[in-house]
Amino acid sequence: MVVVVYFFLSYFIGCIMFGYIIGRLFGKMDIRKVGSGNVGARNIGRSLNKTAFLATFLGDASKGAAAIFLGRMLGFSEEIQLAGFLFVLVGHIWPITLSFQGGKGISSFLGGIIAFEPTVIVVILVSFAITYPFFRSFTISGLLSLCILPIYFFIESYTYTGVGIIALTIITILFAHRTNIKEKD
Repeated sequence: MVVVVYFFLSYFIGCIMFGYIIGRLFGKMDIRKVGSGNVGARNIGRSLNKTAFLATFLGDASKGAAAIFLGRMLGFSEEIQLAGFLFVLVGHIWPITLSFQGGKGISSFLGGIIAFEPTVIVVILVSFAITYPFFRSFTISGLLSLCILPIYFFIESYTYTGVGIIALTIITILFAHRTNIKEKD
């Protein structure tokens, strides 16, 4: 029963849309009607300023980290923590609070995956540095960097279930970015 509550709570944590809140509070605007229409950090930064970007990024990243820390505090296995993390991303991408039209999940993903295993930051940065010269696209190189993570977690001897949940999480993010992948921005 506690696990189910944890999953629901993780989803609702994901539904806290910092880009929307910051847009309303500081820009007096509905970020969904500006720029790309996305409520994530990238659009809020383009539409307002770097400070708004940073606040949105940190707010969204804290959602992913919160699910991991809460799962640890409750003594859940790594697999349950990762499943809670996936629920945060689902809540961020498809928030009930904004009619299921949310962000793309990168900030929340980074916050959660770094909270789960801090060494992944090195893997992501090195992968990005290798792929960016070939693609000259932050989006494509960033997404490719995330695609390496299931291999990294497999090599680091995480369970098959854990690696599978990480892969499913990345597939969810790729799905949310499907239009960006086609546009190669």
